[in-house]
Amino acid sequence: MEIVQTEPFPDLLRHLGLEGILVLAENGKILSANRAAESLLGYGAGQLTNLSIIDLYEGYHPSGRATADWARSRAADLVRRDGEPLPVSVVVAPMEGSAAGEQLMSFVSRAELNRLNESLLHAQRLAGIGTLTASVAHELTNPISIITASCANLMDELNEGTLGRDEMMQAIELIEQSAFRCARIVDMLRNYAPHVGPDGDVEEADNVIAVTSPAAILQDALTMVEQQFRKQARVTMEADLQPQLTTIFCDHHRIAQVLINLLLNARDAMQPEGGVIRVRFWTPDLAAEPVLAAQVRSALIAADNRRHVATADLFAFSVADTGTGLDPAIMDRLFEPFFTTKANHQGTGLGLFIARSIVTQYGGCLYAENNPTGGATFTVVLPRKQ
Repeated sequence: MEIVQTEPFPDLLRHLGLEGILVLAENGKILSANRAAESLLGYGAGQLTNLSIIDLYEGYHPSGRATADWARSRAADLVRRDGEPLPVSVVVAPMEGSAAGEQLMSFVSRAELNRLNESLLHAQRLAGIGTLTASVAHELTNPISIITASCANLMDELNEGTLGRDEMMQAIELIEQSAFRCARIVDMLRNYAPHVGPDGDVEEADNVIAVTSPAAILQDALTMVEQQFRKQARVTMEADLQPQLTTIFCDHHRIAQVLINLLLNARDAMQPEGGVIRVRFWTPDLAAEPVLAAQVRSALIAADNRRHVATADLFAFSVADTGTGLDPAIMDRLFEPFFTTKANHQGTGLGLFIARSIVTQYGGCLYAENNPTGGATFTVVLPRKQ
C-alpha cells in the first residue's frame, strides 16, 4: 500500500466519513487528523495534532512502521480521550514522496465494521429471497399457463359439442402433469423454507439438533426414495459406513433431506441406462484429502468460522453415480435455484440448491466433482457437533 502525498493534508481527506485518518511524522507525532478520527477518539478539531500516536496506540512501533506487515489490516485497541479503549482495524503505510518519512494511518471501528457486515449479510439474504421469489414465479408460470389454457380449450370444445374422448383424456393428462409439477415445486420449497413464528421471528421448522447415526440417516433416506427407485430396476445401491463413525450430533431430518436430494439427483443422472449409486459416510482426513480440505477451508472462511477445522470435529458423506458426469461448463451453476439439465422439465432444479442451503446453514460445505472412471460425486462435509 503506497500513498502519494500531493499536499500536506488535502481537504478531501479531512472530510472522509467512517474511516479515521492520521498523518504521522517519522517520530510518531500526529501532524493531521480528519474529522472521523477526531470523532472516533473523542477529540475536538485540531486537538489530536498536539499528541503522539504512542499516546493513543501502545502497539505502534516506529522501527517497524514501514514494513510490508504494517500495510495489512490488523486488530488494535486505541485509547479514546476519556480513557476508554476503541477496538479498531488499523493500517499504517508510508507516504510515497515524503522525504521526512511521514506515514498515513487509517482505522475503522470494529463495531462499525460488524454493523456494516451485518447490513451486508441482511442485504444478501434479501437479494437471495428476491432471486428465489422471482424464480418461483417464473417456474410456476409455465405449468399454470398450461393448466388455464387447457381448461379454456376444454370449456370451448364442450360448449361447441366437439370434444372427443381422446382429446379430453389428452387435456386431462396435461393438466395433471402440470399440477404435479407445481406440487413438486411447492413441496421442495416447504422443506427448505423457514417458519415465521407468532412474534414475527424467523425460525427453522423441525430444526432439532440431537444425537443420531449415519446408519439411521441413510435408512430414513432410503425409505423415502424406495418407491421412486423401484421404477428404475437398473439402479443399484452400495453403502460404505465407516465403523468408527457410530454417532454424530446434527439435525437428523434436515441432513436426511440433503441425502435424499443427492440420491434422487444421482438416480436421474444415470437415466435411462441405469447404474450404481455408492453412498459413503466417513471421518475425513484433511491431511490426506487435499480437495476436501480446500473445500472445507473455503466454507469456513466464507462463514467466518474456523471452529471445526480439526478432523475429529468433522464428518462427511458422499453420493457417487456412474452416469455421464458433469459438464465443466455448468459446474458453476449446479447449485443455482431452478437450474436443471433434465429434459422436458422433469426436475424442479431445486434439489441441489436446497441441499447446499441446508448444509451451509449448519456450517458445512457441499461440492461436486467428476470421477476419474466416469460419473460424478457430490460430497458433504459437516461439523460433527453443531
